[in-house]
Amino acid sequence: MDAVTQKAMTKKSNLKSGTKVSRGSKQWPPAKTVNSKRKQLSELCSTKLMSKVKPTIPPNFVDNLFKQTRFTKKEIVGLCKLFKKLVAIYGVESTSSVAAMSSVALITIPTQGFDRSMFREFLQNEFGITTEEILTDRIFCFFDQRNDGVIHEDEWITGLSVLLKGTQDERIKYTFTIYDLNNDGFITKEEIFSLLRNCLVKHPQDEDPDEGVRELVDIVLRKMDCDNDSKLSFEDFSTSVIKQSLLLEAFGQCLPSREISESFLNSINSVQ
Repeated sequence: MDAVTQKAMTKKSNLKSGTKVSRGSKQWPPAKTVNSKRKQLSELCSTKLMSKVKPTIPPNFVDNLFKQTRFTKKEIVGLCKLFKKLVAIYGVESTSSVAAMSSVALITIPTQGFDRSMFREFLQNEFGITTEEILTDRIFCFFDQRNDGVIHEDEWITGLSVLLKGTQDERIKYTFTIYDLNNDGFITKEEIFSLLRNCLVKHPQDEDPDEGVRELVDIVLRKMDCDNDSKLSFEDFSTSVIKQSLLLEAFGQCLPSREISESFLNSINSVQ
């Protein structure tokens, strides 16, 4: 069984046994716990469950995603199989309205995918993205292009293309979109404060913790606000990141590390 599916089975096993799993943003498990789980996955397979999953992948579906993403056709097939396995383990059912090919009328069909809470766990377990809920929700919205509260198969693969194989320009656009909390085309001073406060202020002391965050916001704006209008446009953000790549995730983690990305990509080809 492939490593990614085994990780998902570990999560399912914990839920059935009554082990409490935190889905909030304030109590992520330590890195050692996550690494330990990854080493134990080979012992927690469920052959009976996985044998029921027999994915069928239409050729045109693969061809379309091949044109839209940076994945090879072999990787897309592996991702389709993996998606169906993960949905079989802890997916959710929803309905989605789609336009019938032969009629202008809308029809409603059942479909499956990831809801917010399970997607948050997926980001944590597979990509090590243990960021605050405000950012994981933004990442969810980036994937959920239909805006129906569920990440579907094609949305999942398209989103992963940016996270795992995106060009510098694609990754800059992605992180800017994540940090632009109200989708107005700017990362405002208030948004920077909110993002940094959520990342930095964990245990407020007697002194005002917000004061240090405000000072940091001012420092960030002096460095990245090229036109001095107290907010970051895409041009401000892009120019700053190109000059100093570490600024790409200046306001919180929203991308997997290169090592984790390579490991995930390698595992795709072993999905049965």
